[in-house]
Amino acid sequence: MNILIAESSTTMGGQELAVLLHAEGLRKRGHDVRLILEPGSSICRKAVAQGLQVEPVAMGRLMYPAAIASFRRLMARDRPALLHVNSSRDSWIGGLAARLVTPRVKVVRSRHISTPLNKNAATRFLYRTLMDFVIVTGSEMTRRGLIERDGLAPDRVAAFPIGIDVGQFKPGRPDRDLRLELGLAPGHRLVGLISYLRSYKGHEYFIKAAARVLPRAKDVTFLIVGEGPEEERLRARAASLGLADRVKLLGFREDLLNVFRSLDLFVIPSVEGDTIPQVLMQALAMGLPVVSTTVGSIPDVVQDGKTGFVVPPRNADALAERILTLLADAELWAEMGRRGRALVEQEYSLDRMLDRLEEVYKKVAHT
Repeated sequence: MNILIAESSTTMGGQELAVLLHAEGLRKRGHDVRLILEPGSSICRKAVAQGLQVEPVAMGRLMYPAAIASFRRLMARDRPALLHVNSSRDSWIGGLAARLVTPRVKVVRSRHISTPLNKNAATRFLYRTLMDFVIVTGSEMTRRGLIERDGLAPDRVAAFPIGIDVGQFKPGRPDRDLRLELGLAPGHRLVGLISYLRSYKGHEYFIKAAARVLPRAKDVTFLIVGEGPEEERLRARAASLGLADRVKLLGFREDLLNVFRSLDLFVIPSVEGDTIPQVLMQALAMGLPVVSTTVGSIPDVVQDGKTGFVVPPRNADALAERILTLLADAELWAEMGRRGRALVEQEYSLDRMLDRLEEVYKKVAHT
């Protein structure tokens, strides 16, 4: 199948990595995949480095007319079975351009957040007219919200999370332990959060929880891995609490497997918007127990008391107590890690997700 995939984002986080993961997986299955990406963006550079086919198209707000013309030209030339869009800008550009091609190209939208759709005419036009199908990277509950609350047709919405390459993300020893890099003792415990530094990921509550945990657990360091607009504010917040040496911001890392394999416990305290963060699924696949929140579809995979713990969002006290529970109980820690790995293998592998994605593509392309 000839497929165009568009992503207008210029940052590099879970959504962007998922786009590349899907493109690579589809290519390996024999599909002809071409990516339309913002020139010079992090995702564009990474896609080129991976050997994926890339069409650079500037999609900034002032470039909309030229971008629509570029999308239309690509679709008229390549005659794809469909266009798969991922963010707001590429959805509008691609959706409008598809209407200018004869025969019209079908458009599939992935929605990577769980917040309700805006209740205005423009959003209704985008989702009900320009998009032929919507995939939400969450659970059936998130899908029902788009149908019952937002009015999308049931036969045009599917829900399944981003798949995980369980062959890559698996338990093991790090090639280079972060403890060595940070000058920490071999038995020192690391509690980590890996995420693009967006406010809705809840980093502030991670730091607040650290302030409650560290006086009661002396051999622990909290790590924040990722880049983003919140970085300076988070550094200042940790410093204001006297935690600059115990809460370390490591920036963007290419060696995520080393980071995961160095951690003892993974935390992602999302406060809103998330469906099922890709990094959370990766942590479970690595055999790490997870502490997260009840936001979006997270409780479907972080099954409270089984594969980890979930707490209400914006509750640093509850977050801290669950972290302390796991730090104090090695047997529970190990059992939750085993259950999390088993869950991902059975239900959320990349192959299973690509099977479902191909089913959607075939349905859309032939209707």
